[in-house]
Amino acid sequence: MKHNRNFSVYTPVLLSVFLLLSILYSNEIRADWNASTFGEKIAGTYLLTEEDDGGSRIITITADGNWFGIHSSQLNNKFSNQQGVWKKTGERDITVRVLNFSSLKDGIGSSLFSFTVNLDKTYQQINGKLSGKLFSPGADPLDPVAIPLKSFSNTFTGKRLVINERESKF
Repeated sequence: MKHNRNFSVYTPVLLSVFLLLSILYSNEIRADWNASTFGEKIAGTYLLTEEDDGGSRIITITADGNWFGIHSSQLNNKFSNQQGVWKKTGERDITVRVLNFSSLKDGIGSSLFSFTVNLDKTYQQINGKLSGKLFSPGADPLDPVAIPLKSFSNTFTGKRLVINERESKF
């Protein structure tokens, strides 16, 4: 009789613990899965148009957190492509930090940009703000106390580059 009593007491306790752990573990997996699918949803190439005649950018967002960009005025103003990283900061929002090199009178400087980006529900339209700082040669753009030569900011809108069936036939 004693054996049956232990079984009837411990079985519900063990099942409850197992159920609780299963629920907690499945929520962790689900949270990670949502984070990875967000990157897959936003991955692609976008054309951004900056306000106040700031030019245009072509940017590529990768699913694993990288950002690559080129700017329409970089040849005239002698600066490189931009490379950086993004992080999810909201339901359809990301924050981005990018670097590039700039040719200056006294050598090669660098710029550090920050973007705040919002994507629409279909992940086809994009808008946001950017700010940046240009640093002199030898300055570390990642040093928070480095003094920039120039600061700038702008807003932008954009859309994703897609392949339409009618346009894909040349």
